[in-house]
Amino acid sequence: MDFRQLKSSLEQTFQKILDKVQDGQLPNEQDVAHFARLTTQLHVQADEDWAGEAEDFSHLANQLLQTVKKGKREDAIRLVDSLQDAQDFCHRTYKS
Repeated sequence: MDFRQLKSSLEQTFQKILDKVQDGQLPNEQDVAHFARLTTQLHVQADEDWAGEAEDFSHLANQLLQTVKKGKREDAIRLVDSLQDAQDFCHRTYKS
């Protein structure tokens, strides 16, 4: 998957997760698992200057997956907020 497709898939999947969280629900485990896989691919494709942020983002996504598997809705909501903050920071800092 090329970088443009990867970003598009990430955005679509993250939006599904956000929609659930904004409704106060636990995100769908399949969506979160897919998102975690995509973030791993993002880390692999990351440029050297933002690879550290991509690694942190992937780590947060995997924490979210484990949290969703355990059914911890409040923790999942906090992790989604952290992912959104990390995404915003990265886009502001590294987007050309």
